[in-house]
Amino acid sequence: MNTTILKQLSLLSQALSKPLHTQLLNYIERRYPKLNSAQHLTILNIYASFIFSQGKRNFSAIEILNDKDKFKAHTEQLVGFFYCESNKLSISSKRNIAHPLHRMMCDLAKANHIHITPQSISNTKINDYVQHCIESYQSLEPNKQNIMYLNGWSVTSQERKAAIVDLDFLYVKYGQAFTDKIHDALKRHALTKKTTSLKSDLKRIIPLLKTTSTLDIKATVASFELLLSEKYVQSTFYKAYQLQFSECLVKGNDLVNFNKMFNDSLDVYTSVFINTKLYPAPLKAFIAPSLLNVKNPPSFSTGGKNSELEKMRWFADIPLHIKDEQAIAVIETRIERDMNILKTAFIEHFNQLKQRQERNKTFIESGIVKPLEGNAGARKGGKKPQTYPIGEQHLDNTIATFYKYGINGYEGQYEVFLGFAGKNEQLIEELNLPTNATLFTLTALLVMEHPKITPSWLQKLQLFNENGKLTGYKQVGEQFILTSEKERRGRNLAQQDVILNEFSKSIVDFIVQHTQIAREHLKAIGNPNWKSLLLTCTLKKAAKTSNTSRLYKPLPFVRKRLNDNAALPLEYDVLAQELDIIASITTHRSIRRHRGLQIYLETRSQSAVADALGHKEVNQRLLDTYLPKPLMEFFTERVIRQFQKAIIFEAMKKSPYLLDAVNMSYEELEEFLGNHGLNDLPDLNAATFDKAAQQAEQSIFDSVVFTVTVPLLQLLISIKTIIDNDNDASRFNALVQHWYQSATYLFKCIEMSDFDNDDILDMYQEAKDSPLDHTIIKEVLSC
Repeated sequence: MNTTILKQLSLLSQALSKPLHTQLLNYIERRYPKLNSAQHLTILNIYASFIFSQGKRNFSAIEILNDKDKFKAHTEQLVGFFYCESNKLSISSKRNIAHPLHRMMCDLAKANHIHITPQSISNTKINDYVQHCIESYQSLEPNKQNIMYLNGWSVTSQERKAAIVDLDFLYVKYGQAFTDKIHDALKRHALTKKTTSLKSDLKRIIPLLKTTSTLDIKATVASFELLLSEKYVQSTFYKAYQLQFSECLVKGNDLVNFNKMFNDSLDVYTSVFINTKLYPAPLKAFIAPSLLNVKNPPSFSTGGKNSELEKMRWFADIPLHIKDEQAIAVIETRIERDMNILKTAFIEHFNQLKQRQERNKTFIESGIVKPLEGNAGARKGGKKPQTYPIGEQHLDNTIATFYKYGINGYEGQYEVFLGFAGKNEQLIEELNLPTNATLFTLTALLVMEHPKITPSWLQKLQLFNENGKLTGYKQVGEQFILTSEKERRGRNLAQQDVILNEFSKSIVDFIVQHTQIAREHLKAIGNPNWKSLLLTCTLKKAAKTSNTSRLYKPLPFVRKRLNDNAALPLEYDVLAQELDIIASITTHRSIRRHRGLQIYLETRSQSAVADALGHKEVNQRLLDTYLPKPLMEFFTERVIRQFQKAIIFEAMKKSPYLLDAVNMSYEELEEFLGNHGLNDLPDLNAATFDKAAQQAEQSIFDSVVFTVTVPLLQLLISIKTIIDNDNDASRFNALVQHWYQSATYLFKCIEMSDFDNDDILDMYQEAKDSPLDHTIIKEVLSC
């Protein structure tokens, strides 16, 4: 047994039942908190390996939990199994794993009121207890094929060094004999390669074989080898290329590097299988596409993935007992609350910037300019020479002086010259210069008003053309429009216009005014970036914002804005910890996600969201990042949990522990049953269904109403499958039988095309294609 590869062996996931797996993992984590999650799983995988070696699946431990002697023998055999089958480990290494294994079993025994005395295990020798465990294990008859599977697969290089090969996908799908055939070919190839080259070859050939097995729908050795025949292998690998290329695009990986690696995989395949006559060469040469690096390649705006914090803000702690419409209202309220907090804080900052701008205009007119050399001269209207007061107590003179000389207008320490020694950040704020902090506030407000605006669109926005004509911001009739490009929309649709409203126009007007000093400086020094909309500057230089600047990773200054209590909306009582969470998830992209979800919940229209986000069409792949998958997952999980609660209620409604079991108050339970309870089901039986399906015109029901959703259909499919395959279906209670009968009737109607509704047929197909875990549902039904 190779303990390092157990996590790669998919059959081990079927060895332990999920409840037992969860229970044992909890014991290990509590007893050994200093170990990492990978070490915890290694211990549990060794136990799963022992169970697997005995030919057992979905082991729940029930057979040993009711008998102390069986449990004790099982534990000893587990320790013996590990010592016998992990023969490549040292005694010390074996003890470091065997001891936690033994303690895990002791914890399981204790939880089930079985007393097992903890035993000592030496890290220098095999003591009497371990020797007894080895003998106990050797008395068993393990499945030799399963033991071989636990060793995994490896090959040896020219330098006699081993390298792991993941052939689990072949073993599971095609069996041991065929896996050995491929393994032998790889072993022969490995002996001709140095270790580094060998590992590189394995990284290329294994993905190619995996993708080929994915293309093999019939899942037989014959069908797999047919794909590799001289007639089909070229088209097979071309399809594999297309699949891997699509995956590369989705992941955003480097396309040129991917292409090179795929072409290399064809060379390795030729060396391993064709040159050795194991499989034939293709009738036509392999298609080996060539990709070159592209300057400024097209990009896909996905909005990024929803963070766990965003999911928590949106979906956490929504009660099960309320109606789904109320749950949606809770989500809407939460998003609206966060957006209002942000918008109020940003508008307050925007107003401060405007006020400071107006103040500075007055100071420029009224202040006295300090000379570049010396600090003496007559005041306006004065006769005697005197110094010019400057600094934070004389802002009028400071601001007038800076705007007289401009950016980089003083050769020495500019902040000292202006009377702000050691206070550069404060000086920039008083001068109201454009910075990442000020531009984030302004652009975030723009995105809130027009969520089709993306960071890349802003980054590309050219306010002026080469001739100094205003082109990125223009008036057409009575409308004011911002114009930039989204390359992902394609060459013909790249230009995207945003029609401004009164508020967003005021923001753009201010940005133009706010960045004027930076624009003039860049123009004066011949830097072409002066044409861009978004410019920042310090006392010494001006620059166009970059794609990687803090403008797009704004946590520090968003936190500063939210810590200004005067800027927060009065109607919300917001904790400091909550403000930190909001600040940590606030970017242009997250604002677009929030707005996209807001619009969807308001309109229930994907088209409305696509239009608001500036997509050229309703593209589901793009929309999934804005109508987030977590929203759909939330309601899927919610339906399942409601069903489970309803089953628990029916099973325990006469128990004094009912409220504890459902974790609700009496009032909440009453509301839950009114909204989600499984009540008033018709008394249906098999004969009734047959009659109803065959004689639709003589319906036995006034009406049978099902609110059809994919999660409901998945549950009904599970119930029907479980009862159909159970040897004693009568052990399920009447409520489950009702649902079984309902499922039978509903599916008969669907399959006999009684529903003239494509949506229902699509949902039924989707439910069949993505079934729930029947094991979990069976445990719930059996409670």
